[in-house]
Amino acid sequence: MKIQFIQPSIGRKSERYIRSWQMQPLPIATLAGLTPPEHEVSFVDDRFQNIDYNAQSDIVALPVETYTAQRAYEISRRFREKGIHVVMGGIHAMLEPQEVSKNCDSVCITGAETIWEKMLDDFQKRRLQKVYFEENTGQLIHVQPRRDLFNGLPYLPLEIIETGRGCPNHCDFCAVQVAHKQSYRSKSLDSIIQDIESVKGKNIYFADDNFVSDFKRTKELCRRMSPLKKKWFSHGSINMADDEELLKLLEKSGCVNLLIGFETLNQETLREMGKSWNNARRSYEEAIKKIRDNGITIYATFCFGYDSDTKEDFKRAFDFSIEQKFALCAYNHLIPYPNTPLYHRLKNENRLFEEKWWLREGYKFGEVVFKPKNMSAEELAEYCFECREQFYKYSSIARRIMDFKANSKNAYNLLAVGISNLASKRGIKERQYWEIGKGGDNV
Repeated sequence: MKIQFIQPSIGRKSERYIRSWQMQPLPIATLAGLTPPEHEVSFVDDRFQNIDYNAQSDIVALPVETYTAQRAYEISRRFREKGIHVVMGGIHAMLEPQEVSKNCDSVCITGAETIWEKMLDDFQKRRLQKVYFEENTGQLIHVQPRRDLFNGLPYLPLEIIETGRGCPNHCDFCAVQVAHKQSYRSKSLDSIIQDIESVKGKNIYFADDNFVSDFKRTKELCRRMSPLKKKWFSHGSINMADDEELLKLLEKSGCVNLLIGFETLNQETLREMGKSWNNARRSYEEAIKKIRDNGITIYATFCFGYDSDTKEDFKRAFDFSIEQKFALCAYNHLIPYPNTPLYHRLKNENRLFEEKWWLREGYKFGEVVFKPKNMSAEELAEYCFECREQFYKYSSIARRIMDFKANSKNAYNLLAVGISNLASKRGIKERQYWEIGKGGDNV
């Protein structure tokens, strides 16, 4: 068979696409790695390539996220009009299986590792099912990704690797904990090391939802990674600061930066979001110092829009970010991803402007899609944007990246933080109010 994989864009205004959104699509490389060699595989990245709807294909496969759903459905519609079968999967399929199912011929609403070959076999035998699901338990199966599909394409200079999937925490705004049923599964250490050794680049981004979900496992992985001399980035949680041994092993293994969700300095908001554990036994300042003492820079994220949030909370978070000289920082408004506890609460309170906001024609990235309690939706969006602009002023960048203890412990960190800040400064203006769903098709 001829199988075409397509990475849908969030939306394209032209040939230009936001640089910070140009990471390798690991799910597609994984699907290609699962595909038996007798099938012919091709790949198009809709973010900066044109889709040929006349290309000969038996199956078109698309991973779908909430922000790419509108565009993915348009791509699917055009292929299905030509009689080509379209299959979909991804986190949005796990969150909204009925919606996704209506826009394709078959949908996988679980991890594809145990399903993909069966889908292909069923298609060849003309018995393709509408929905594929298999309860995934135990260790996460590793598949060697087909990264050769990415050769020559303008991705960020980061090798993308997944070591685990899901998160055991129960934050009510998080789509990950809903899609993976509040569970965390990891791959075998042998397969992870094999994958790391297979990539040519020095810089790795671990696409785990929380790289330190399992302290014991993470420590052993770091011990085995240390001789490989890679530099790496990922997501972590603030509670890792409670384990000094873990921090030392993270540094020794090559950890440069971790994204950490601080979310807020408002204790009531932490309680609302189900994240009181964030500073239950520690102060943020103490935790930050411990992490930095071990050579790890911090990408801090904050979230606004809960009922206890006021305009003062923006100022507190921003002042704290400057005081702590975070390497990078994001000030995000609350996003009610489908089927999260947050989504259902806002829906029940009639505070969603539109139930399927991600499918609204003309919806733009950065728009607030619900009615906040203490400010307007427009004010919430604007306050977040203003914080981003101020944080990435040239004067702010200079003060932060030149701080030896915080961000410039060595030349590599200095360069990485500097480049990332300049890219972020450009990206915040490019992303704001970027229209979702619009493709770059030559109609």
